[in-house]
Amino acid sequence: MTQKKYLDNFIQTIKAILKFNKRPGKLNISQPKDTKRFKVLVLGDGNVGKSQILDRYISDQFDHKYKPTIAIDYKNKVIEQQKEIVQLNFWDFSGHPEFYEVRNEFYKESNAIILIFDVGLKRSLDGLDLWLREANDCGVQGLPTIVLGNKNDTSIRVVSEQEGFQWAKSRQFDYFDTSAYNGRGIEEAFKELIQKLLKAQ
Repeated sequence: MTQKKYLDNFIQTIKAILKFNKRPGKLNISQPKDTKRFKVLVLGDGNVGKSQILDRYISDQFDHKYKPTIAIDYKNKVIEQQKEIVQLNFWDFSGHPEFYEVRNEFYKESNAIILIFDVGLKRSLDGLDLWLREANDCGVQGLPTIVLGNKNDTSIRVVSEQEGFQWAKSRQFDYFDTSAYNGRGIEEAFKELIQKLLKAQ
């Protein structure tokens, strides 16, 4: 099977799942009916730690082995905040450009964006503008957005916390210095994201 055929099949499978989950009367019986559900896009270049940040937040785990995301991965977490039950549905996009056609299908009906870069790799910060452009081209604009500078535990840091903060501030986003390895800054970042989502309702 060619890569294009594989991706076409992948897209059709995911579309079928999404269509099934949107049927009238279809409920997640494990959660209260008044659960607030949000679709969150996780964007950034490959190997910046997007999946590891989600794993740290969702299950407080860290995998030392790099496992590149193939096309798109889905994860979720249910949490109570501000007396609300919130389900965050994360769409973790592969950072590789060849998966653009796949990603393009999943920008629709999003509620928030998480932009992630590696503080030890300046080009991964520069690349966030390309991700924002891709999101805009797919009709995603003006959503609650946070920026995470990951791997702040590294001994070789290229982008300072102040630089990350200024980059985010100039685009009217909130910035958080984080580490998927030790968990620093991650809880605070997601609490802020949830607060933004609830406020934007």
